Amino acid sequence: MTHHANLPHARIRELAGDPRFLSAVHDFYERLERQIAAHHPVCRTCSRCCRFGEFGHKLFVTPVELAFFLGTVGEKPEVVSLAEVCPYQVGNLCRAHESRPLGCRVFFCESSGAGWQEGLTESALVELRDMHEHFCVPYAYAEWLETLRIMRDEG
Repeated sequence: MTHHANLPHARIRELAGDPRFLSAVHDFYERLERQIAAHHPVCRTCSRCCRFGEFGHKLFVTPVELAFFLGTVGEKPEVVSLAEVCPYQVGNLCRAHESRPLGCRVFFCESSGAGWQEGLTESALVELRDMHEHFCVPYAYAEWLETLRIMRDEG
């Protein structure tokens, strides 16, 4: 894990504008979505997973995920709540669904995820580490909501 100040902010912004990078991460997420779908997970769009404080968990992201998110979501959050709720959640839907990080993609509130989520997450993290190396960006973890606050404040 890393402190947010240690994230390679300039490199993240640079990659966010690189079409080759965005295409590579998009392809990674498409492969991941096919692997997830093979397990037939159930999402009831209850949005509990987006209410981190209430659900009792934190979401961590890597610089590659942040760069992809910045390059594809098209907007910074206006407000990042202290209530630990993802600012991209509107009602029970995610406004950034196609750009969401790995942790959002593999986590399902239903217990049907038990048994496959951990292994799939670990194998996806190996691929993410390789992407960090390929695109010359240091591998690190940062907490999602705090990172969104920093992105918003950086302007």
